[in-house]
Amino acid sequence: MKMNNIRIIAAAAVMLSLAGCSNDGRMGADVDAGRITVDASIGPMTKVAYNGNSTEFSVGDQIAVYGWTGRADAVPSKLAVNGVRNTLGTDGTWTPATQMLWKNSTDAHYFVGVYPAKDITDFTADAYSLDPSPEAYTASDLLIAANLSGVKAAGGPVKLKFDHAMAKLNVNIRFGNEFAVTPTISSVKVIARKNATVNYLTKSVTATGIMSPVEIPAAATAATGYVYSYSGLQIPQDGVTTIIVTIADKEFVYNSTTDIALQSGQYTTLGFIIGKDRLEVASVNVSDWTTATDLSGGVAGLFYHNGHEYVDMGLSVKWATCNVGTTNPVLSGDFFAWGETETKNIFTLDSYTLTKYNATDNKITLDLEDDAAHAKWGGSWRMPTKAEWDELMNDNNCTWVNNSDGFLVTSKSNGNSIFLPLVGRYRNSEYSFKGDMGFYWSSSLYTDDPSSAWYLSLKSDDYSGTKNDIEMKADRSRNLGFSIRPVCP
Repeated sequence: MKMNNIRIIAAAAVMLSLAGCSNDGRMGADVDAGRITVDASIGPMTKVAYNGNSTEFSVGDQIAVYGWTGRADAVPSKLAVNGVRNTLGTDGTWTPATQMLWKNSTDAHYFVGVYPAKDITDFTADAYSLDPSPEAYTASDLLIAANLSGVKAAGGPVKLKFDHAMAKLNVNIRFGNEFAVTPTISSVKVIARKNATVNYLTKSVTATGIMSPVEIPAAATAATGYVYSYSGLQIPQDGVTTIIVTIADKEFVYNSTTDIALQSGQYTTLGFIIGKDRLEVASVNVSDWTTATDLSGGVAGLFYHNGHEYVDMGLSVKWATCNVGTTNPVLSGDFFAWGETETKNIFTLDSYTLTKYNATDNKITLDLEDDAAHAKWGGSWRMPTKAEWDELMNDNNCTWVNNSDGFLVTSKSNGNSIFLPLVGRYRNSEYSFKGDMGFYWSSSLYTDDPSSAWYLSLKSDDYSGTKNDIEMKADRSRNLGFSIRPVCP
């Protein structure tokens, strides 16, 4: 059998042929009698590939073998076999770098194998970091074998069954017919964790750290029916819901309503159709290396502009999903005086220096140079006008649901939503009304009194005020610190 041309599909069994020890149980001078060698019996095996879901186990590949006595669940500091590299040769046999010897002929031995070969110091919580770059892709693969049944020297061959510890994510993309020329994709990323700890005894992986964008490498060829395909290893984990496809400076975002399954030994494949202003889910399925099942759900209404997420509510502008100064829709972000582009902690008349937008300069809407949303987020982001707030508040367009934290605003035309938290305000150096009220600037001057500007006022259900829960007002000085929710065309 040619070992450099083996199709790899599910799991591998590596045979360790064990010769008997000398009669007194000691290695002594008869070294060959106590030697452990690796038989080249390799079955189907999951090994990562860019193109498709199988690959070859090649001549020159190495596994590391560890063996010990005592307890199966407690690896001692001194091992009988300590990470000996075994290399696959052209003749189909695995050759150890140094001899692997039984400790004795009476004790039960326990074995762990690792591919790619690596040094292990902590068998129950070994640190692992995913490097998705093409040059490090193969090295990030991880297959683990553990035979903890307790094998003795006279017990015959030891079987090590290698299982895939990592997950794999495939993304296939095609385009709507409104594109005259096929767009060029800048990147495809998933928001996921890149670090983990590995327990080699249980063959389990626990994701750690925060989620961040992880680039998915381009596949060598596209899947049937698609223009581009991307395929990459991922750490098994829960809570992954977001894929970002970047074309030029525009980011299309897929947010699944359920977790995108990333499980050891499985790959998830997502098919997308991208239009000029939309992303549609063509297909989602989760497969191990033998079966496939459907994964339901998906929301295609969320997109990115210049690095910041927005929602198409079916209105004249797109609404950001969070305030300036945060990426979390339920947090306050930063506070700004009207027409100032830097946040601060003291909001007084003395600290407010903007003199534009007065009774004589005829400016009634903030210039972009005085617009905090544009200054902080760039691109086409800006603060909403009073008319755009009014459009969002219109009962014919959206429903507003009040709860203890804020308002969920849902479009009646397409069902997409944004959340406006009740994050309070700053006056002088006092921060107040958090959880009771929310204050959001517009870019529109109050022309009857230029010392004021229009803003959205929100109140919680249990707030003692008697006025409406939602209303546009202009009864406060421009120097107060309010929140800003950006919009873009």
